[in-house]
Amino acid sequence: GSVPGVAEVGETIDYTFDVTNTGTVTLGSISVTDPIVSPITCPSGNPIPSLAPGASEQCTGTYTLVQADVDAAQRVNTATATGSSPGGSDDVTDTDSDTVSLPQSAELAIIKTGAFNDESQDGLAQPGETIGYTFEVSNTGNVTLSNVSVTDPLVPAITCPSGNPIPSLAVGASETCTGSYTIDQADIDTGTVDNTATGDSDETTP
Repeated sequence: GSVPGVAEVGETIDYTFDVTNTGTVTLGSISVTDPIVSPITCPSGNPIPSLAPGASEQCTGTYTLVQADVDAAQRVNTATATGSSPGGSDDVTDTDSDTVSLPQSAELAIIKTGAFNDESQDGLAQPGETIGYTFEVSNTGNVTLSNVSVTDPLVPAITCPSGNPIPSLAVGASETCTGSYTIDQADIDTGTVDNTATGDSDETTP
């Protein structure tokens, strides 16, 4: 679902295009274009049939966000208006650019699960037996995460399907990593093994 206050793929930017004849002669067939906004709708049509000196017309259009926009935290684009002077002898053109900021929320979640492996199958823990761990890391924010690392002070080798660190984790995607810890007598005497895993990325805090 949509998260209030952050930009997400599929949400939109509404644009207005104020077209003004700043010259001294009437202009005709004024087209309003934007490489990322289509269609652009004007009250009298696009192209605008005629615009007298000093007159203005406000056109509108909508752009739908893609992930690259959210990752960039902004959307920059330039609109162009082109009209014809009387007799069509000369075209007049003007451009204007706009930058819309797109709020980001980089978030990473990790769920760790451990299971004792009774390699001797005697129902008891012995030194040298292991605990197998899974580490599910998920991108729960709105930006693509890069260099997602999974670490654990007791598990020296944590393996992820695409490597550790994970090069890239898309919005909504998850990856399950694995590792194991070999127990010793001190762990058995304590009766439990308690340790904490950490997920981190270039875009998030651990």
